[in-house]
Amino acid sequence: MAGAATMVVVWGNILSLLGNVFAIAVDILVFDAFFPRNDNRKKRWSYILLFCLIFISLSILIGTKLGYTFKMLQEIALIYVLCVFLYQSRWDRRFFIVVTVYSVLFSYSHWFESFCLYVGNLDYEEYIWNVPLYSVLFFVRGFISLFVALIIKKYHHPLHARTHASAWVPLSAVFPVCTLLVLRQVYTYPEEQRVWQICLLILDLVDIAALILLDYLEENAENREKLIAANERAHVQDENIQALSQAYAGQRKMTHDFRAKLSTLSELLESERVDDAKEFLSELNVRQSERILLVNSHNAAIDAVLNQKGYIGKKQGIDMRFRVNDLSALKLPRVDVTIVLGNLIDNAMEACAGLSEPNRWVSVQILYSENMLSILIINPSNVVQINDGHIPTTKQDPLLHGFGIGNVKDILEKYHAEYLFTYDDGRFIFSADWPDIAEPPINTSILS
Repeated sequence: MAGAATMVVVWGNILSLLGNVFAIAVDILVFDAFFPRNDNRKKRWSYILLFCLIFISLSILIGTKLGYTFKMLQEIALIYVLCVFLYQSRWDRRFFIVVTVYSVLFSYSHWFESFCLYVGNLDYEEYIWNVPLYSVLFFVRGFISLFVALIIKKYHHPLHARTHASAWVPLSAVFPVCTLLVLRQVYTYPEEQRVWQICLLILDLVDIAALILLDYLEENAENREKLIAANERAHVQDENIQALSQAYAGQRKMTHDFRAKLSTLSELLESERVDDAKEFLSELNVRQSERILLVNSHNAAIDAVLNQKGYIGKKQGIDMRFRVNDLSALKLPRVDVTIVLGNLIDNAMEACAGLSEPNRWVSVQILYSENMLSILIINPSNVVQINDGHIPTTKQDPLLHGFGIGNVKDILEKYHAEYLFTYDDGRFIFSADWPDIAEPPINTSILS
């Protein structure tokens, strides 16, 4: 009899470990549905394995020795840490979802067991010691939770990780705090278990409804930002098209003028008016020097943008310093390249336009070698605050501004380009190494 009891206890411990594994799997599936993954695919499974080992070890070594409340906080803290390592998100959204998933799984386990006891007309002791029945229902419960988590992952896609604080951060922090308080009551007062479990179930439903609402608000805000960013890109593209048209028209005019001047010079030489021909050539050299392009990289789209920005800068009293090499072999889509360069140079010109004359300059270096486009833009600037890779706009209407760097980051990340922007010693520096590929690679981390 003692041996049978021992086997039941051992099997119960094994099922407890498997229950932790089920819970971790559900957590990861739900997190995949709500958060973009960090770009650490090689380390992802190492983190998950390490987390499982720590989680299970603490459950065995500590268990409930320090109380059920401590056990709950320990488990939530570990799940939160795992989420930090594997996913990108704001702290409030991560905290909300971690606590909600934990409490929903807790309530689900309780009410599933209560339902089984009610249907089978069993008391808890009888249910626990009936090993075959308990084992079957245990796996049924686990696979149902996994199935629901898979459905959530399939139909809910993670939102872009917003780096700036949201207006509803306090709201999204209140719900998980209330949930934790009710969970503590469930653990602290077992004699009032049923009442607090009902309260927890109601609060879980409220949390889910609040999460859906906040998700809707987040998605609307993200779509609005995308629309404004798309308008900004369209505006930049319109400027680029105008610049190309102006460059083409200017080239045609220069060609026409060149033919006329060549005809005039031929007539002067045919009539042996050499002095007049020399004087005409001198005057032509002076006038022609004003029409030479500021930049000639042998890439029409890039030349159009750089020359347009160069002439605009000169009119604003900004010293535009360009250094380029031959970009004729560049395979990158012209639309993306011109959007990046246009936004970066516009930001640089705007940053130094209000400074004193010696500090109004922009240095633009664009070099191509070994299938890599290297971009380096430096400009003097007032103090720039960089918070977690985000530069808060100082304009009166923040919602309608601040998309320049955002557009640039979105495009560069699409091509897995490496970039860095810093502020040091009164200068803002942006550098990027952009792989020269005709199309951006597919993001396999979202599909996996």
